Amino acid sequence: MKKISLLLTFLLPATLIFYACAGQNDHALKGTVTGASNLQVLLEQAHFDRSNVALGRVTCDANGNFEIKQDKAFEAGLYRLGIGAKKMYFMLDGKENTVEIKGDLSTIDRMQVEVKGSETFSCYADIIQGLLKSQAKSVEEARAVIAKGCNPLMKAFLTSQMLGQNPASFLDDFKTAGSNLAAAMPGSKYSTDYNKMVGDIEKQTSQQNAGELIQVGMPAPEISLEGPDGKVRSLSSLKGKVVLLDFWASWCGPCRKANPHVVDTYKKYNGKGFDVFSVSLDRPDGKEKWIQAIKQDGLLWDSHVSDLKWWDSAPAAVYGVRAIPKTFLIGRDGKIVAINPRNNLEEELLKVL
Repeated sequence: MKKISLLLTFLLPATLIFYACAGQNDHALKGTVTGASNLQVLLEQAHFDRSNVALGRVTCDANGNFEIKQDKAFEAGLYRLGIGAKKMYFMLDGKENTVEIKGDLSTIDRMQVEVKGSETFSCYADIIQGLLKSQAKSVEEARAVIAKGCNPLMKAFLTSQMLGQNPASFLDDFKTAGSNLAAAMPGSKYSTDYNKMVGDIEKQTSQQNAGELIQVGMPAPEISLEGPDGKVRSLSSLKGKVVLLDFWASWCGPCRKANPHVVDTYKKYNGKGFDVFSVSLDRPDGKEKWIQAIKQDGLLWDSHVSDLKWWDSAPAAVYGVRAIPKTFLIGRDGKIVAINPRNNLEEELLKVL
């Protein structure tokens, strides 16, 4: 499926400080950043449509200190701080009076900063620091990170960061984040822009699905081809199980990268009625590479087939496969229940297993 570009692609945070200035109605962002002497500092309010509003520009002193004063309180929202070439995103809840940040310029983009004066900023910094120490390795872990968000805006932003590579696969997550954001910040630019993004994702996904030869609910067309050993294997022989029909090839980098997740899922659920039927789009002279890839990637299941015709593969034509990896999840009754459930395979599997 063609990737849908988000309205939002932000870098992971860095280092910053907010501090209230003298004066009852004044507010400010203050920072002490080692290695930032005489560098220019730019503070902007950021939005999901990438329209950033400049709030102030100053120059650090020789010790890396800076202060950006504001005439009014900071709004609840997303902000971007640029120090020289470094940039950091953070969030405020609109209740801050004084916010301070201390850190080193070399690690500011890794959110290694001390924060005072904003629980929301501190919350986000802690989440990102934890994520950089131990990256999420599954959808479940990514959702656990999102759940740590301290408010709906933060959760919406984290959803874009954690699941934004393939938003069509996680449309329900984006819808939930958008709905909660609309309830918390009704009529705000953040809510409006984010939910427009969600609507665009849904529209493009519907358009793409409408162009698929195979639709959810259709019976899976039969595939009968030889395996590496010359024995014919048929998709219909697995009826009664939940089957992942996987179109791949030994020469396909993204396919090989995705294989470990399929293997893990197979090991976890094979005993409960889950199986995999793999169709390789290897070249006519690629049989040995195909066999070698099966062994190297530990593809344990028996159902491996190919007509070794590359993009002229007959099953690929029947299933409308124009790019790989491409997968179809088939229910016990032999009907398609999900298309391309790679990133959310386990979730879709549990619905029908």
